[in-house]
Formats: sequence, C-alpha cells, structure tokens
Amino acid sequence: MPELPEVEQVRRSLLPHIKNEIICKVEVRLPRMIVHPALAEFIAGIEGQVIRDVERRGKYLTLLLGNGQYILAHLRMTGALLVCSHDGAEPPFAKIRFVLANGKDMWFTDIRTFGTMSLCGGNDAWQDKGFAALGPEPLTSGFTEEYLQERLKKSHQVVKSFLLDQHKIAGLGNIYADEALAVAAIRPTRYSDTLTKRQVHALYEAVNQVIAQGLRNHGTTFRNYQDADGFMGNNKDYLLVYGRKGQACTRCGALLKQVRIAGRGSVYCPHCQK
Repeated sequence: MPELPEVEQVRRSLLPHIKNEIICKVEVRLPRMIVHPALAEFIAGIEGQVIRDVERRGKYLTLLLGNGQYILAHLRMTGALLVCSHDGAEPPFAKIRFVLANGKDMWFTDIRTFGTMSLCGGNDAWQDKGFAALGPEPLTSGFTEEYLQERLKKSHQVVKSFLLDQHKIAGLGNIYADEALAVAAIRPTRYSDTLTKRQVHALYEAVNQVIAQGLRNHGTTFRNYQDADGFMGNNKDYLLVYGRKGQACTRCGALLKQVRIAGRGSVYCPHCQK
C-alpha cells in the first residue's frame, strides 16, 4: 500500500501535468470507487473545473478545484494516478479517466479496486471520517517528541499497531513502521506504554528519519507502486528489515524474524531490537 513517501511522490509528479488544467470530461468505469456524492453529481461537479493545486495529507491526495471543492483520492493497496497523452496507450487496470484540456489524460488505475474517490467541500458538509480524523504527520510541527511521549504512555497497544494507527500518526504503514522500529532498536511486539524516555526519543527520531529517506528515494516499490509518470521508487534498496525475513541483519548478522501483528507481517532483528 502506498504510504506517505509514495503518495507525496505521486503528488509531486502530478503537479506539472495537471495544475491549472481544465477537466473536460470524466469517465468512471467502476462506480463503486466513488464514495461521495452519487456518480452523476460527482461527474457534474468536476467537469469544466480547473485543478488549482494538488495537496497531500497522510496517505490521501486532494485535488483542489476552482469552485472551492476538492477531489479526495485514496490509493489504498494498488491504486495509482497516471498521466498519459490522449493518443497514448491506455494503462492497464484503468478505472477512472479525467480528460484534460492540455491533451493529457489522468487515469486512476487499480488492480485490486480498493481505491476510492470523493468530491468534497463547498456547500457540501459531508466528510470522509478517516481523512477528518488523521493525526499529525512526521516531519511537521504537530509531530513533536512530547506529543509522541504522551500518546504512547496513554496507549496499551503493541507499538507496531500504535504506529499504524492513522489517528495517532498520519502516513505510516507497514513498511515505514517496521523500518522505524528497526532504526530505533525496538521490538514490534513491545507495548507502547512500556517504552523508556530514551526509547521514545529514539523512535521519534527514527520515524522522521525513515520518512525523510523514503521521500529522498521517491518511495518504495515492491510490486505495483509507481508515480504519475510511471516511475518506480528505489527506497527498497535502503531497507533494513521490511521484506527481508530470513536474511541477515545488516548490523549484527542475526537472521531476521517475522511475526504477525494486527494481521500483518512484521520483520525484526531478535538481537538488535529489544
């Protein structure tokens, strides 16, 4: 699933293609991907509008329109936003098409079709509950060490589950949670309220570090993730533990293990992470 660095790379790569461009036509091939409003209203509210900007919050993208509304896109597991010329080949698994006045198409493609779009704002009071409840993001002023300390102490969650909770920290998923715990030398099965102040400090630094690294490397591609130009991220080459079950720890040489937490595989070093 695309996480904060991947979605931010999509945002950056979309901008030069779609900013200040008019959406001439919208084609929706899988109506259930439109969460709100009804399909006809969704299309009518978008066609003829200018895309003023593209922003990101956590794992969500918002395309700001000239009428004050915005398209809220959640890529989820295998979603992608790609830009192609009108006369170019249609990308595989294309589900929603936005025909732009500049001779380009923006496609929402999705292999597993869990991705969603909504039209929000303006006079419509409807809100996406997940988007509205997002916590602070790494690398922002709202995500402080004091904030992290307070939330960890008030929670009796396994720390890996804590990091995946978008209400607590926005943008982290399985990849960057595993990596942050590896950098901080904390076992994913530890309970959040048992961490020492030193460990909380290490975790705070590690979360910011792994997100910054992912941004520098244009995200992590294992199978499906690509940006708006179809390029893959190369952060996979820099991962310490994620996807490396059974391989040697790069620090101590011990074999990395995997446990399941909240239904997801979590890879860690049994020697380095306590």
